[in-house]
Amino acid sequence: MAPTVLITGATGFIGSRVALEVLQAGYRARLSIRRPEQAEKLRRIFSRHLSNIDFVVVSDITVTGCFDEAIQDVQYVIHVASPLPDRNSDLLIPAMQGTTSILESACKNPSIKKVVVTSSISSFMPLAGQPHGTVITEDTGVPYDAKQGISPLLDPMVQYRASKVASYQAIIDFVQQRNPPFDLTTFHPSWVYGRNPVQEPHDDPSGSCGALVLTLLSSAKPINGQFLGVHVDDVAAAHKEVSEFVRQQYPSVAWKLIPEDWMNYAVDSSRAEKELGLKFKSMEDQVRDTVDQQLEFGKLPVQSVL
Repeated sequence: MAPTVLITGATGFIGSRVALEVLQAGYRARLSIRRPEQAEKLRRIFSRHLSNIDFVVVSDITVTGCFDEAIQDVQYVIHVASPLPDRNSDLLIPAMQGTTSILESACKNPSIKKVVVTSSISSFMPLAGQPHGTVITEDTGVPYDAKQGISPLLDPMVQYRASKVASYQAIIDFVQQRNPPFDLTTFHPSWVYGRNPVQEPHDDPSGSCGALVLTLLSSAKPINGQFLGVHVDDVAAAHKEVSEFVRQQYPSVAWKLIPEDWMNYAVDSSRAEKELGLKFKSMEDQVRDTVDQQLEFGKLPVQSVL
């Protein structure tokens, strides 16, 4: 029998894409969901792989031992689930305890060979952002002690970034204190673009894909001067190049983004490319996949082209 991979966050953009990759590679996937009714949609999305899927309901990932049953007979764990920015909810506790709870459960199961945690490039960023021209690598380090808490009055995205720092700190502390018997890897992508397996025609684009579409449709100055996009990890290119690309490839869409280029920070992903043996998809591929899906769903304003 093929090895089983426990995957959290499969109802989301990144998690659903990870689940599809795992299934297409021939593994069995155990998908952790928070509500039983979420299974129906995932069965439709992964209809070609139903014989290799089972579901487990974990309603609160912050509870110690909540993954004990889910992790039985599992060889690999991919933890993608994470709280999203919201002014009305806490982010730090779910981010930290959600991660440590699954690591605690993995330590109880000798069959676990490897755990992969999807974090964020934000794990290496100060709350005020990186100094101009900074190059982020795996050795950049944690910028501050987010575990002490942050003000709930801060912008949701700032709280989100702090939650990623706190979660990564919790992982480092866990490894140092527990010395787990399995391999543990963390991934730190920047903005993630592409086709979203869980987006339906009536859904508006959300998350990073939604942010990209809104940026391209706005004449306001974008948050980032350069395009910092990822498919699995991140690559850097200019917002100017993105703007010119979509205008050439999709002349019928009323894009408003003004081509302008400046640098916030850069990311060096050469180690990930070398060790994983991957050729990361280009900026063009990321934007094309994102825009094509929104065009198919009728989410973009189309104009006549003479």
